[in-house]
Parts: sequence; structure tokens; C-alpha cells
Amino acid sequence: MIPEHYIIEGRGNPTKLFMLIHGYDANEYHLASLAPLMDPGANYLIVTPRAPIKISERGVSWYERDNKGDAIQRIHDLDELINKLCAQNNFNRAETVIAGFSQGAGLAIGLSLVKNNLPAISRCIPICGFLPPIEELTIDWERARNTEFLAQFGKKDPYISSERSTEMIKYFSGNNLSLKVESYEMGHDNTIESIQGIQKFIS
Repeated sequence: MIPEHYIIEGRGNPTKLFMLIHGYDANEYHLASLAPLMDPGANYLIVTPRAPIKISERGVSWYERDNKGDAIQRIHDLDELINKLCAQNNFNRAETVIAGFSQGAGLAIGLSLVKNNLPAISRCIPICGFLPPIEELTIDWERARNTEFLAQFGKKDPYISSERSTEMIKYFSGNNLSLKVESYEMGHDNTIESIQGIQKFIS
């Protein structure tokens, strides 16, 4: 099922897709509020999907933490949304950039790894994130090695430990994926500096 999503319209004449996937107990407006700072040149159509599981008055979740099958299904749902948006706007899917925060970071990584016989994602940006349930995912390594990854971590993040971030870095390096790592003086959050890092990476 294609998830609900918010599209930021009226920003120039975008020629490619930039999808931002929010984290646990957030919503589609969290990253949407930051996205124009990441793409000040308005080169991208910015789309922020909404997770389906309501968990609080303001927040939703992509999957139950112990339900790995649902996590994989969300990856396929988001992949379908990318296909739809690229077709509707006559975009080259291979130029798509995806970013995800926390729980959404794992889904962004999964979208870049999953075997789907489609062009690779151009760039993937996991922010304050962790790996998806890799053991449940059918991976296309040749496709994934055509994607450039930027992982951003907070040095004071109370949720993503150094062990968890190291696990992700080792996984990427061990599988010969193109990964750039940036660490910032922040918690489980974004800063102007981290946003500028994304701006540079996607320009």
C-alpha cells in the first residue's frame, strides 16, 4: 500500500525526487520543515511520507519494533511510492535521493539495498539511525554499490550508541558500500551544521 505523503509544492521547477522518511513518534512534517534548508536551490521535489501506525497524539511509527516483516513491507511500500512519483513527474528514478531519521534511516538504507530490478538510488542519507532487519531483506549488492551513502550521527545521541553506529559503519565497509560518515555535537536531532552537510552532499 502506498503510504500517505506530503509534497512541498511551489519550489521552482524540480527535476528529481528527494524523499525524507521520519522516525518513530514523529510525523511527515518533522523533516519537511527542514528539507528546504537541505535543498535551497529547489532542485528536488520534496516528499515526506507518513507512517501508518498511530502511537501518540502527534506521532506515528512505521512498524512494531518486534515485527520485522512489517519493516520489510514498509520498504516495499515506500519503493512503490518512489516509482509512482517518478512516473507522475517524469523523473529519472536513478537520480532519486532518500534520507531517513532514526527508524526512518533504517528504511532508507533498506530502500537502497533491496533487490527490485530497478535503477539504484542515487544517494541515501541515514541520520541518527540504525540498520533495518537485514536478515529479512533480499539484497542486490551490485545495485547497492551504485549508491552513495552519507551517515550522520550525534556525539550526544542518547538512543544511538557508539556500538550501534559502529555496527552500521562496519556493515557498510565490510560489504564495499560507498559510505561517508559525519558526526556532530548533537543528540538525537539535527543541527545547522548537519543540514549543511546534507546540502553539500546532494548538490
